[in-house]
Amino acid sequence: MRKLRGALAVPLVVSISCLAAPARETGPATTAGSTKNFAPLGIRADAKAANQAVILGTDDRNGSTILALPTLQTKGLVDAMFVKLGGVEVAAGGSTPVKLSTEPNKDGSVQVGIYEELAGGTGSQWRAGVWVSAFVAASTLGKDLTDFSFSAASGGYIDGASASGLMAGGFLATMTGEKIDPTVTMTGIINPDGTIGPVGGIPEKFAAAIEKGKRKVGYPIGMRWSKSEVTGKDVDLVALAKAKGAEAIEIANVHEAYKLLTGKTLPEPLPVSEAEMALDDDTVKGIDAKYKVWQRKLASEWAALLQLQQSGRLPSRLLAMAALAQSTAERAEQLHKQGLIAGAYAKMLTAWVYAASATDTYDIVAKIQAHDLDGAAAAVASLDQLDSLTTDVFKKIGAIKPSTLGGHLLMISAFQAALRSWGFKMFARDSIGTTKELIELLRSRSAAELAGPEVAEAVVDRVAPTVFLIGQTVASSVMAAEELEFMTETSVNYMCSIPNIKRMSTSFQSAGAAGVNYFDTLLVEPAAKQLGLSLDQARVRIAMSEPNYLVAYMLSHLQQADGLPKQLRDAWGENSPQWNLMSLAGSELAYYNSSELIAKYYSLGATTDYQTGKVTAVAHDKAFMNMLASAERTARASARGARIATGSIPVQAKLAYQQATIAREGDIADKLDALSQFWLSSAYSQTAVMLARN
Repeated sequence: MRKLRGALAVPLVVSISCLAAPARETGPATTAGSTKNFAPLGIRADAKAANQAVILGTDDRNGSTILALPTLQTKGLVDAMFVKLGGVEVAAGGSTPVKLSTEPNKDGSVQVGIYEELAGGTGSQWRAGVWVSAFVAASTLGKDLTDFSFSAASGGYIDGASASGLMAGGFLATMTGEKIDPTVTMTGIINPDGTIGPVGGIPEKFAAAIEKGKRKVGYPIGMRWSKSEVTGKDVDLVALAKAKGAEAIEIANVHEAYKLLTGKTLPEPLPVSEAEMALDDDTVKGIDAKYKVWQRKLASEWAALLQLQQSGRLPSRLLAMAALAQSTAERAEQLHKQGLIAGAYAKMLTAWVYAASATDTYDIVAKIQAHDLDGAAAAVASLDQLDSLTTDVFKKIGAIKPSTLGGHLLMISAFQAALRSWGFKMFARDSIGTTKELIELLRSRSAAELAGPEVAEAVVDRVAPTVFLIGQTVASSVMAAEELEFMTETSVNYMCSIPNIKRMSTSFQSAGAAGVNYFDTLLVEPAAKQLGLSLDQARVRIAMSEPNYLVAYMLSHLQQADGLPKQLRDAWGENSPQWNLMSLAGSELAYYNSSELIAKYYSLGATTDYQTGKVTAVAHDKAFMNMLASAERTARASARGARIATGSIPVQAKLAYQQATIAREGDIADKLDALSQFWLSSAYSQTAVMLARN
């Protein structure tokens, strides 16, 4: 529409030069077992040495611990717990032995091997858990996934991701050469920042594990009272274990999982203070200027929006969108008055999307009710003008020539916003087609029928999600372009190594593809069977309420995608900094989006509202609150690591952190957004460290 289509007109003002460069030579490593203070970009020699790991920021003087690592293959054995449902009221716990091994990887390729002693013994969800476990274990030691070869061999039948926390701790044990206690096991899903998330069926798992000789059993923090799959009643896990002669231990993160399994403490970063996560003045001023622009754009929608709200005949979905626009704008104003500019900007942009989507949808509905089907078709056709919008944004980002590490991060974050826009656009394109088909079908209806409330409800249910997707496309494009203006990126000089960027991208792509496949088996495949749809049809159905799923799915296949990605690859060159930084940005986004979806629907058991698509409840609220607190602390700990490695905390990490601290004070949907923003904050800090060591 006129508002959504014409919203983006942002000039390119950033032009910083960048050259791709070969990897730097590795110097002599520091003696393992010592501590060291690093200068910016000074970690590479120590961090890449095969016989040691560098844990950044392990003391309040910004010192880092050098940890000795085995140089040969190391093996370990864990028992992965599961619960098998045998009927409505029958459930049995069990465990499967899993042999783990790790060793330094000399050729720099991704090597994660998953083996099974029984054909078909491992399910896709369990396999995805192995990938994420390996990725998190490597990151915890300040290593890249490609620095090690990983293998996990299952000795029985198992599926699900509830053992991924166990395997992450187990991989850390083998990577550091520590023995795994055979009388210990745990359950819990591993999150991308190393926190442990809730899972189901713990009472049955514990009972079976203790019967097999386990004396210490770990469970996710906040889940002491867990529902039995047999009785449906909550069970005190501590009392259950004690009655059977064992001890139940709460586990918050991968460091605590490691301590449970090995009895040893793994050094970990100390978090910076909350004050150190504040945005710099120049960035605040830049964001504030953009906030005021979108405030004026929203003001132009208010007259139509108020008319929508005051009408008693409008479909409920439109009224809900109008109400969301108003409440979101009010929240933006509150945040702005409090000086929380990043959150205010994001909320104002979201309020505009809701408002413009509601009023533009109403324009189409009004034309249909007036029997002006040609006008309605023309209005829908005007939506399909997004190709040039998204292409222009990618070209603007690709014109940057970064010569600093901050410049590289700026490109990565802008590319991620642009890739979200491209993903929304691709989904919107299909949705626009079905909307056009609906209008053609309505031509057979009489004027009286078209004016009725039933048709209006049906049209809004079909059209509103399409228009909202267009709004999200525009908003993501806007953010991608505007980040180039308001993000300050003063930092150390840096030239990227294309081969190393490719290895990093491949690592994230592998983990992201595993996560997307996991989500497919979790929700998409069951939905397809239940509704009698193809997998592609089921993907579209689920993406209506979870558009980030479609983005993650598409970006996990970015290297093979046709259309715009292929055009950009051909224009920039496969070995160009632009293409490889965009590939890294897309791979990271696929990994974190899929992890967020798994946490939301598998780990937390989220329930959503049909009208708004917002989450209204989670199954494990206490565990969620603890997971959120752990994620906040991890974001600040990751920031310390980034500051040591690069000399500063990335502005992107600070932006995400500020938005997370605002969202955690809201409702359950806001708190879930806060979780993903804390993860995003950690991700930007970890990306800065990865660039510094590569």
